[in-house]
Amino acid sequence: MKTTARIILSGGAALGLAEIGALQVLSGRFDITGIIGTSMGSIIGGLYAKGYTPEEMLEMAIRYKKQNIFNPLNLDTSLTGIFDGKVIMKSFEEWTDDCLIEDCRIPFAAVAFDLCRNNTVVIDKGSLSKAMRASSSVPYLFSPVSWGKYTFVDGGVEHPLPLALAKDMPGELTIAVNVLPSKLKEPESIDITSEEQDRKKLRLHEVFLHSIVQNQASLAMHAIVDNSPDIVIDAWYPRGSVFGFDKAETFYHWGIAKAEQALTQYEQPHYMEKIRTRYKTLVSRLSKGF
Repeated sequence: MKTTARIILSGGAALGLAEIGALQVLSGRFDITGIIGTSMGSIIGGLYAKGYTPEEMLEMAIRYKKQNIFNPLNLDTSLTGIFDGKVIMKSFEEWTDDCLIEDCRIPFAAVAFDLCRNNTVVIDKGSLSKAMRASSSVPYLFSPVSWGKYTFVDGGVEHPLPLALAKDMPGELTIAVNVLPSKLKEPESIDITSEEQDRKKLRLHEVFLHSIVQNQASLAMHAIVDNSPDIVIDAWYPRGSVFGFDKAETFYHWGIAKAEQALTQYEQPHYMEKIRTRYKTLVSRLSKGF
């Protein structure tokens, strides 16, 4: 009989596609009895809870076009975001058959942040597609999601890796899959004599999302240190881009490799002690400004 496990999936835009590969490995090793995710983690976790296999999700990711997400024809006329998110929402409704979270084959929860009460909300009932859309509504990029008394934006505002919210999910083990950056570079001194001629030109949404991902990476590190999961899969792909939606297969295979690596390390003595020490060191460096 397989060991039961609750899976916690981080946000990370296209980086989160590595979570599909991680689920491919985990579903073969464990009996996954619950999933909680933020942002892209809520999308992938929601589809898995609905009944899609990792292979099916990979095919969906390969077919889906980045233009469907950042389409200038889908600008938000309410001026609460750049894009209105309606095309994404339509895709979510089609993929989920507009089912309820209560009807999923395993317990699932999406994490979103409510602007009305400035509080995180765990969405574990109601429309699955709307929960996925609420959890992945990146502030400024997408218009918030109005739902009853709530106005939701991306759950990564407070919980990019929602380990602290996973206690009610069934499972013997807690497995965190983190696709956010987990390596920190030393600050460098400014060099005003250098003139960079090939500097990459970034668009407005690229500037914002790259910045917010770096901030959420710090919160995810704290979550791992504070909540001590049984297994941590560090699936951040250092050569990947948060906008690399056309690299689904690359992310997928990276997620497989990192999950297999983590499970091999898990069988070694003092596994989590080493993981916690590593993340504590990173968090300490952040706190001290390196």
